[in-house]
Amino acid sequence: MLNDRERAVALGVGQGKSNAEIGAALYLGVSTVKTHVSSVLTKLGLNNRVQIALLVQDAGELEDYR
Repeated sequence: MLNDRERAVALGVGQGKSNAEIGAALYLGVSTVKTHVSSVLTKLGLNNRVQIALLVQDAGELEDYR
């Protein structure tokens, strides 16, 4: 499963934010965000950011953030 930081990064991806925007919101460097995105992709067996975004939307996770 995803840890809290990976989940927060995945939510940012689901919101269409860039790595820089996610990093600024979470007080992380861009390279750290990239590491978390890669970890999310690996853990969930996904290939790209679009699949992360679709998964987040399908899970209804964005409803709390709109």
